[in-house]
Amino acid sequence: MGKLLYKDWLKPKKSVQIHLICWCIFIIYEVSILKLMALDYQPFFFYVLYYTLNICLFYFHSLILLKRGTTNTRNDFWRLPLFFLAELLVYFLISITISYGLSSLENELFYKKFLTTRVIAGSVWRGIYFILYASAYYLLFSYNDKKRKELTQTIENEQLKNEVLRAEQDFLRAQINPHLLFNTLSFIKYAAKKKPEEANEAIMRLSGIMGFALENNSQTILVSKELEQVENIIKLNQLRFNHTLHINYIISLANDQATIIPIILLTLVENIFKHGNLLDKDYPAEIRVESTDELLIIRTSNLPNYDMSVESGKKGLANISSRLEQFYKNNYKFSHGLTGRLFEIALVINLKGY
Repeated sequence: MGKLLYKDWLKPKKSVQIHLICWCIFIIYEVSILKLMALDYQPFFFYVLYYTLNICLFYFHSLILLKRGTTNTRNDFWRLPLFFLAELLVYFLISITISYGLSSLENELFYKKFLTTRVIAGSVWRGIYFILYASAYYLLFSYNDKKRKELTQTIENEQLKNEVLRAEQDFLRAQINPHLLFNTLSFIKYAAKKKPEEANEAIMRLSGIMGFALENNSQTILVSKELEQVENIIKLNQLRFNHTLHINYIISLANDQATIIPIILLTLVENIFKHGNLLDKDYPAEIRVESTDELLIIRTSNLPNYDMSVESGKKGLANISSRLEQFYKNNYKFSHGLTGRLFEIALVINLKGY
């Protein structure tokens, strides 16, 4: 019995202590009531035997009969009542046996002291009392155990969900990084052919961009760190077009600790150079990044390049939308589309909401 109690229910040391304290309080309370009411007060050995029997009944009923004897089927409707009656009968027989042994030790007539209607009825009621008490204990702790398992399962599901989310994010980033690489390599190719003296600078700036994109595996990064690579992209493209691109690059970071998931800003900027026409001085491209204590705001606009040989940027924007949805949930707004002649993108992130 003690082994079952320890193994199934009371492994934590604190739980064992709580049970011992509760039983001590219960026994002291009952014995004190008997003493105060001047009822049939018995020797100490009497209470040791009977409370040992009652406690054994309590744990047998809750930990063995109900925990291991139930099958959660229709058979329980007839099996459990039979088990209860058999359990009560065994309890009564053991109780009578203890009473007989005590009467022999005290040289008293057994049938006069212990085989009276009052004593028999009291013994039966005592068994029913502890059976009901144990049943309530079992139901309470079964409910708590069920809730604990549900909570554990919920935590495990959340952990699995986070792992899947991280894998999806890594996959989407893997799609973005090669895209960035292939497009910036074309800048190096152009610089090497047309401006050999500028090829070294182009290579160094590309190295900085790719080192950032490939080595940074954290979930978020300081916006200021990613802006350093934005400047590299702008410089690379200006090298390619002999500094003839018209770009308004506006930075206003009131919150220098603002963060963003990596590569998002780089992809938005790179999208401008791949799909935009930046040679028209009347329609300069604009890159605007602002932050406050609560918001990060990124806006870009550019005159579209309608060259059909250039692949559409919808896949890149779809990847950005997917990553934003996975990480920020309802704490962001992302929109893009034509406004007049300009293609505009707006991203607003609530920095306090995640």
